[in-house]
Amino acid sequence: MPTLGVWKNTVVNKGPHAAGPVALAPVSKILYLNDCAGNCIVNPGFDDSRQNRSSIAENQRTLDAWPYGPAQWSALMQCVRETFAPFSIQITDQDPGNVGHFEVMVGGRATQLHPQLDGAGGVAPFIDCSTTEDNVISFVFAAEVANLDFLCGAVAQEAAHVWGLDHSMDARDPMTYMDLGSRKVFQNVAQNCGEFGNRECFCGGNKQNSVDFLRNAFGATNAPPPSLRIGSPATDQFVKPGFQIKATLDSVYSLASATLSVDGGSPKSSQQLVFATPTDLTAGAHTFEVAAIDNGGRTANASVAVKVVARCGNGAAACADDTVCLGGFCIPGAGVAGGLGADCTNGDECITGQCASDGRSMQCTGPCDNGETCPSGFACIAAGATNVCWPSGDGGGCTTSSSSSSSAPYGLLLGLALVGLAIRRRR
Repeated sequence: MPTLGVWKNTVVNKGPHAAGPVALAPVSKILYLNDCAGNCIVNPGFDDSRQNRSSIAENQRTLDAWPYGPAQWSALMQCVRETFAPFSIQITDQDPGNVGHFEVMVGGRATQLHPQLDGAGGVAPFIDCSTTEDNVISFVFAAEVANLDFLCGAVAQEAAHVWGLDHSMDARDPMTYMDLGSRKVFQNVAQNCGEFGNRECFCGGNKQNSVDFLRNAFGATNAPPPSLRIGSPATDQFVKPGFQIKATLDSVYSLASATLSVDGGSPKSSQQLVFATPTDLTAGAHTFEVAAIDNGGRTANASVAVKVVARCGNGAAACADDTVCLGGFCIPGAGVAGGLGADCTNGDECITGQCASDGRSMQCTGPCDNGETCPSGFACIAAGATNVCWPSGDGGGCTTSSSSSSSAPYGLLLGLALVGLAIRRRR
């Protein structure tokens, strides 16, 4: 896979470097991503994005256009905007013309810019430790690799090189050479400098903090903080072990990662906000906490307390008087939200995970036990190949099958199914 990097790791050091992050000189806060529509003409000379001049080009060069179409370009723009969203940097793909701006040309192959760049994924002309240069062009060679996360990280790295950030040994940060092709976010931690091993940072010291640097350079945005909401289960809801937790992140940035912890235990990582809980949870109260990190590097948390139902059958203790044994678990009745026979609108509201309709009402139900048995007050109803417990009104469950014409068929909508199934009572 192509690598990212500063061409020949050239450093232009124009004076002593102050300890820690320093504010940029008065330079532009516009970063222009150029898709090279109609090809990009790069002229040799001192770097000037307003004149399409680059110190890397030894003579006039031409870069091919972005090769992956408008939809992928829009996705790249969104990714880059999210990457730089914590900082006061304007990301645009509209040419600012003679207005001061930094630029990343995204197109063509590395050798179209310079024959010595064979295999490079991106290149910047220098690292200027005093960060006084303005209107500089860097490059990402889109034709070398189609991976969108790679290209997004390459744009961020090459742009930030121009401002003074070195390579990082933190695989999560865009300034890294590590784990290329994964989504990168600027990290608010002290990072070792280096490509494939730790070394002294080019601009002095052994570590850099890319978030501190960019905040000091450009300022932070005033984006509202993220928030997290757990949609299901509801607080104090009865659930079976192995139930799903579904959460929603409200943020100007997309989700980067998430974790789930049970009763303060070790968090389990995920790339989405849907979690399957452990199937060996003990009966009783448990608290689940979800943490989400957005692509602005910000964290939001939410928690929910639930009641895990007890197991029954196979030698387990008998169910409490206000519950019934079905499917190996003690399920509350219709008087409890989510209980067997309780009103519902979807399966997430039911302890069994199944909400059904007979065309007149929707109620929580569940598969019949072996022998087609159901708790007292429920009948085992045939619904195609599925048999479920449905309120019978006669105080008992049935175990014998029948094709009796005396029970009129009606439609039953099970769980997430989208078709009505003909059913008939067993007796």
